[in-house]
Amino acid sequence: MRQYLYHHWAESTLILALGIIVLLLSFFSVTPWYLFLIWLQFPIYLIHEFEEHVFPGKFKEFINKEIFKSTDTNAPLTTVAVFWINILAIWVLFPLAAILAQNVSPKFGLLLPVFGLFNATLHIVMFVVKRKYNPGLVVSVLLNYPTGIYTVYVLAQNGFVCAMSLSAALLVTILAHALIVIMVIRARK
Repeated sequence: MRQYLYHHWAESTLILALGIIVLLLSFFSVTPWYLFLIWLQFPIYLIHEFEEHVFPGKFKEFINKEIFKSTDTNAPLTTVAVFWINILAIWVLFPLAAILAQNVSPKFGLLLPVFGLFNATLHIVMFVVKRKYNPGLVVSVLLNYPTGIYTVYVLAQNGFVCAMSLSAALLVTILAHALIVIMVIRARK
């Protein structure tokens, strides 16, 4: 069962994203706009994962070949690592931050657009440096960037962006991405 999940988890991202969007829309009339935008970042990132890992997919292979110069399509970034990175960072961290934004302080919700914008920027930088498409680029440009920027703007307009909340969101985002790099480098050795 684990092997199946490791290889097929991403196939559920598009249908899950659509289901979450429908659920969000059902609560639209009673949800503050800023909170709706925070929660919306989760299904948008799921669509991003769909592009990376399903259609057209091959993000792991791109990273291994183009970034790590590996001839092995499953090393140093492995199928298992891709699964755990995405499940922990997106499927656990995003909803947790959104729940905290909803129930504790909207400032926790800043993590979602900041994480999405940071990751989208990495895709754009890879495109500029490599001068070729990388899986995740299209959704980064068309969805992650515009909704991420707008969400940060709306949060700022509502007084939920301060130096502390922005610093915390950036710190968690950078640490999460650094842990990914460390995990891949350790697997390479």
